[in-house]
Amino acid sequence: MAYPGTVLFDLDGTLVPVDMDFFYKAYVKEVSSRFAPIIPPEAFREALLESTYEMVSNLDPAVTNHEAFARAFSRRVGQPWEKLWPVFQDFYQRDFGRLKRFVPENPHARSVVTQVLKAGWDIVLATNAIFPEEAIRERMRWVNIDDLPWKYITTMDNMHYCKPQLQYYEEILSILKLDPSTCVMVGNDVEEDMVAQKLGMKTFLVEDFLIERGGSGLKPDGKGKLPDLLPFLARLAGEERPDESSNVALGPS
Repeated sequence: MAYPGTVLFDLDGTLVPVDMDFFYKAYVKEVSSRFAPIIPPEAFREALLESTYEMVSNLDPAVTNHEAFARAFSRRVGQPWEKLWPVFQDFYQRDFGRLKRFVPENPHARSVVTQVLKAGWDIVLATNAIFPEEAIRERMRWVNIDDLPWKYITTMDNMHYCKPQLQYYEEILSILKLDPSTCVMVGNDVEEDMVAQKLGMKTFLVEDFLIERGGSGLKPDGKGKLPDLLPFLARLAGEERPDESSNVALGPS
């Protein structure tokens, strides 16, 4: 195997220190208020949840995630997407940034990613592609990683699949012409992130905001806090002797 290769980073709960259940509730409350003049908040919340599920379940390679969501949401609320999308866009441009108040600082995010770059790895932001680029870029700014040289950032507009579908990872590999054996997926969600190992990627589980629903049988190759990723990558690259001690917990390799 040729390391360094490419490190794929999840965003929420991995680089952005946030409990997604809590954040999602705050997000839904904020965005539903913007739609209140045309869609009752409860009806909006139900349509948003069901349409997101439909988008995540879509496996049609000819349909982007944006298109899948647009069709589902427009059908459920009985409004044309041409009327709905400008409201979403205005929310992301004007109000989404206010959600930062629910997210603590993460001094490790920029430091870790920068050290990964210095060690010779390429970086990909492999966040679940259920948000438009504006929302993803905003969250990247919250942890000061938006200006780093990302090879690719997955969004609902440039992807046709979502996590935990294996096709999501296959699409990234295809777009960037990557060999999975030279890639490492880093994330906090066992089912959504560690599934990349089924394609031959190494995986590292960030345990700070761990999400584990149980029953997947997926075992990461390494795990620990975000800074523990660095000795794990060094081990892969052969920069450490096999008997050198480290705080990182290593799984089967």
